[in-house]
Amino acid sequence: MPRTRAHMNQERQAKQERPPVSRSVTEKGHEASSAGSGLSKESFSEFSQVITHRIGSLLSSIEGYTDLILPSLHHSDDRENAFRILEGVSRINGVLGDLKHYQESLKLSSHLVEARLIGNEVIQLLSDSEAERIRIENSISDSVLINADDRLLRQALLSVMRNAFEAVQTDKLAISFTADSIDEGQTVRFRIFSPSPITDEKVRKQIFRPFFTTKASNLGLGLTMARRIFREHEGDIVLSSSELEMGTEFTCTIPRAIQG
Repeated sequence: MPRTRAHMNQERQAKQERPPVSRSVTEKGHEASSAGSGLSKESFSEFSQVITHRIGSLLSSIEGYTDLILPSLHHSDDRENAFRILEGVSRINGVLGDLKHYQESLKLSSHLVEARLIGNEVIQLLSDSEAERIRIENSISDSVLINADDRLLRQALLSVMRNAFEAVQTDKLAISFTADSIDEGQTVRFRIFSPSPITDEKVRKQIFRPFFTTKASNLGLGLTMARRIFREHEGDIVLSSSELEMGTEFTCTIPRAIQG
């Protein structure tokens, strides 16, 4: 039985009424604290691989059948339902992708990169609607180089930006992206600011914790992986704004390359 618009509205209302999702995994063993039983790191890795593969196969079938029946759907409500199914499949695939990348070890392919280009290139990865909602200030000199895996750095910065966009409840508010050098030019700094403050101290303390999220639509690994990437580059990501400020700012830093 196809879902009607009324059913979809009821689902949206139910999602809005759900409390924040908060799941944590300990650093020692990826222990599932809510279940009361521990999983070793190896067991967690095997479990995530099985889940990713099996759910991924099911999603491929759902996506394939939806694409198959889509041309035969002529009523606008039916087509909207089909597109929402495809959208849901895409989101679940994103969650599975996060899980897969989290349990894998990072392998950096580092080389000398112009730090200024990293900031410019990550903006190009944004969707048109996102690009319209971001203010950019990039004052890094062309001569500033970093030793980095530029693909992973772009991925990390994009995760922080997407988190900022999701935190803003209206499309009318913009976020800002600032890139500059500090510590007498020895450190490259990227700052992402969102006009949506985090006032809950519990959220502030756990925001980088794996599987912690206030959104039911994601797995809570975006900021975790972003910080992991910057730390692999001997840098860091910190929540640099206080709960008293009128917004939320994340500061990402990475050392400038030392050239002989």
